[in-house]
Amino acid sequence: MSKNKIGELLIHRKLISKEQFDQALERQQASPSQPIGQILCQMGYLKKADLGFVLDYNKKRRRLGEILISRNLIDAGRLENALTVSKNENIQLGKALVRQHLLDEENLARAIAFQHDMNFIDLAGAQFDPELAGFVNATFAQRHRIVPVRSKDESLIIAMAYPVSRDELSQIEKCCQMRIVPVIAKESDIAIAQQKVYHLAGTKERAELNFNFDMLEDQVRDSGKSKYVSDVISGDVDFLVKRIISTGIRDGASDIHFESTENGMAVRYRLDGILQTIGMGTDDTLISTNARQIVSKIKILCDMDISERRRPQDSSFKMKVSKDGNLRSVDFRVSTVPTQFGENVVIRILDKRSGSMSLEELGYFPDDVAALYNALDKPTGIFLVTGPTGSGKSSTLYAVLSRINTPGVKTLTIEDPIEYGIEGITQTEVNEIIGNTFAHLLRAFMRQDPDNIMVGEIRDIETATISMRAALTGHTVLSTLHTNDATSAVTRLIDMGLEPSLISTTLRCVLAQRLVRRICRQCAAPYQPPDPLLAEFGIPVKNMVAFRHGKGCPACNFTGFKGRRPIVELWLPARDELLMINRRPDNLTLRNAVFSQPGRLTMIEDGFRRVQAAETTLEELLRVIPYEQIEAGRDKAAKLFV
Repeated sequence: MSKNKIGELLIHRKLISKEQFDQALERQQASPSQPIGQILCQMGYLKKADLGFVLDYNKKRRRLGEILISRNLIDAGRLENALTVSKNENIQLGKALVRQHLLDEENLARAIAFQHDMNFIDLAGAQFDPELAGFVNATFAQRHRIVPVRSKDESLIIAMAYPVSRDELSQIEKCCQMRIVPVIAKESDIAIAQQKVYHLAGTKERAELNFNFDMLEDQVRDSGKSKYVSDVISGDVDFLVKRIISTGIRDGASDIHFESTENGMAVRYRLDGILQTIGMGTDDTLISTNARQIVSKIKILCDMDISERRRPQDSSFKMKVSKDGNLRSVDFRVSTVPTQFGENVVIRILDKRSGSMSLEELGYFPDDVAALYNALDKPTGIFLVTGPTGSGKSSTLYAVLSRINTPGVKTLTIEDPIEYGIEGITQTEVNEIIGNTFAHLLRAFMRQDPDNIMVGEIRDIETATISMRAALTGHTVLSTLHTNDATSAVTRLIDMGLEPSLISTTLRCVLAQRLVRRICRQCAAPYQPPDPLLAEFGIPVKNMVAFRHGKGCPACNFTGFKGRRPIVELWLPARDELLMINRRPDNLTLRNAVFSQPGRLTMIEDGFRRVQAAETTLEELLRVIPYEQIEAGRDKAAKLFV
């Protein structure tokens, strides 16, 4: 970078005289914030093209970040975060700022226009002459994010998101035989304008995606519906669907929600159990304007009836994902429902990884892991994991399966669907259409001489009875139930119609759990919870606990949380507690008897351990733990937080 000031450089190149520069300096005193180069151009002493050349050649142009800070649009901390994202993801600073919701598109475009001494133009609602498509090639325009706006006399106004190079401008001028007047506009407005000028649905470089969809298209052709792809779905909509799905896989989303609204469509992702919006730049507008075609494309992928929009539909599809040379299969379960403004679609992502995580990797406390492993050493009985949908029950079961899966035993599973593949285990998927229900497959499994059986979920009395009898005859049975806490598993099984004596004879372990979001490590900071929140939990206002929370950063999508950890309620029934089950106790009576024993922690107490370890927040506990446990835990909180 040249150390000379811009005035000296201009004089040295004989683009202006010393007297002209002095006159410009006098005028600058009236508006100190205006660059001297702009003043020289306004006074007619300097051409904009010459000024731009000198600024770019000598790297004297003001940095975008400096301009944004000087306009109070961002602060230094946010600029630093955006610069890190820009460098790590190899994208422009402006795009990083917009993606992180630190800056809106219009302010970014106006700052870029100021930086390059160009005019800003608002293209919203603009009309375009059909002949404009003949001036600039569509592929060239999309690649450089530009669009011809208006031609007048011998000049052509071209809007661009970022200034193109001088060589490219010269190339356009030669092709058009016109003088080019560059202006800056919002990137999303340029994408919409390109649709109008070139009659496109908009696109991006397909090479960005690392996903192999060939298998899907083969399935569509085999189903006899390939005609829908060419008749209804454009290649650009096909790309949008791929990008939406690939973003979900990349960011570890469990579900993708396509929500029809009055103004088009919104897409949200369930990350760490919370629905979040992930900005997609100009594609957000394209997704909204192509809502109906996007729904049709998803229906085609999973062989739904695209003509039926009045009734809910359920189906699934598969695809192979190739990343960094590794190929794996991903399953998707799809559900559609009609709404006021169109159809809503939810895609559940079932990413089949080779193997599952251990209990330690899932984040269980060491004492819980040791107690579970000790219980698993007993060769028979039924082990239940309870909790609502999305509480991590399946991941826990897979971790337990990995523990008991040894070369000398045979392990069979019944799942709906198979989420993770584990080497050495025979896994079977439920298919109710052909009669392969949990109960039917469980009966068949009993003739396969298994040592361990995993039943994805106990849903009815038949499955429950067969599972209990399998545990009674010397097998280890693992399964899940939907209950609020550990002891509720007993009352739930009794309500199903099981004999209490059968439960007490076979029950070995009940693990109730929830998942709380983990404080982001990169932006964790001390904070003091508000007094009403402390009072809700019965925590004294004056306590010695160093509470922490996440301030929000690019790594956690500015939520303050990254990843999740289980909070659990582990019940290993003692002999007297099993005898109590025979008397059909209500849940409150059983619960008081179980958790009055020393060393046993309720779910809220385990949650307090996470807060004290600075892994989560009180707000998270309030969000996920049943409120009756929060009420019951107030006395214990007063003793723990001192």
